[in-house]
Amino acid sequence: MNSDAFFRFISPSHLYFGATIFGIITVIIVLMIYLFLYVKKSRFRIKALVGAQLNEWISDALTEDELPRIAIPNDISHYLKKPFMRQFLMDNLINIRKNVTGDVATSLVVLYKMLGLKDDSVRKLKSLVWHKRARGIYELYMMQQKEELQDILEYTNSNNEFVRMEAQTAIIGFSGFNGLVFLDQLTYPLYEWQQIKLLEQLNAVNTGDMPHLPLWLSSANSYVVHFALKLTEIYQQFQVHDDVVPCLESKNDKIRNQAIKTLGSIASENTIEIFKQHYDKETVLNKKAILEQFVVNGTGAELEFLYDKLDEEDDGLKLEAIRAIASIDNNAFSELEHTSAGDDILISIIKQVKYENAV
Repeated sequence: MNSDAFFRFISPSHLYFGATIFGIITVIIVLMIYLFLYVKKSRFRIKALVGAQLNEWISDALTEDELPRIAIPNDISHYLKKPFMRQFLMDNLINIRKNVTGDVATSLVVLYKMLGLKDDSVRKLKSLVWHKRARGIYELYMMQQKEELQDILEYTNSNNEFVRMEAQTAIIGFSGFNGLVFLDQLTYPLYEWQQIKLLEQLNAVNTGDMPHLPLWLSSANSYVVHFALKLTEIYQQFQVHDDVVPCLESKNDKIRNQAIKTLGSIASENTIEIFKQHYDKETVLNKKAILEQFVVNGTGAELEFLYDKLDEEDDGLKLEAIRAIASIDNNAFSELEHTSAGDDILISIIKQVKYENAV
């Protein structure tokens, strides 16, 4: 009964047809996999075969006085018509460029242009495919093609994170601190890891002027503001102290926290008073950051304010307040112990700070 009902809806011919289609699809998939592996293996063989010869030719070319007159061997020239081999050569040149300087680096750039590889990079730069565009920017930067700076600058505000990152890295690499001009128009995020990367890059070049710093500190992009605060702190930009103060009113806790640290590093005579005015409005984490600034910038005038903080509920704030008191007044421990008599927690914190100060 069940068998009859089944074949009433699906005839054997339908099953045979379905099995045939499935078999054809399976054969096609197997052939595609085989073709993919064959091509991949063939390319690997070619790279292995030509790679050593190619690197030897590059080495010989770099020792010549007049690179433009160097002839490319026919067997190498034949392979360089294949896009994957041109990319292989490009990658080799970049790897060498990472490890050389001076005349050798200059010769590499000449060789890069002579082989038409710059044209390949420019085509990638103009590609609609994001990973090709990012690769093109990277190649032009690594081969120091500064004449492409304006085109690359346009991509520092790209909607693609990876293109944007490569462009920003390239601009800083080309122009140092002047390359930070891309912050003027940046509307996309500048993530923490990217900020760290840019700061490491800037650390390798001579410190330059940052005339747009006040503009960045008031940017509508919170990432730009946060990065500008870091720049101000690290490079001790005292002239923008008053431009940093409004950042303490930001709705972003992270920006306020960085503003506290930045103001502490470029403190003026009224900075501590500014901190005192903002203290009660802050989160516990930012209150702690403020109290840490008293350790470096506090004076005897702040002792009363700091003693009041011993009544805070958070023990971490009590610890920072006692550290600040001890840094301002070397003889404060007896007064602290007298004030804290009967409060086991405060006594424990005082002992910790005494240990830190080797008292």
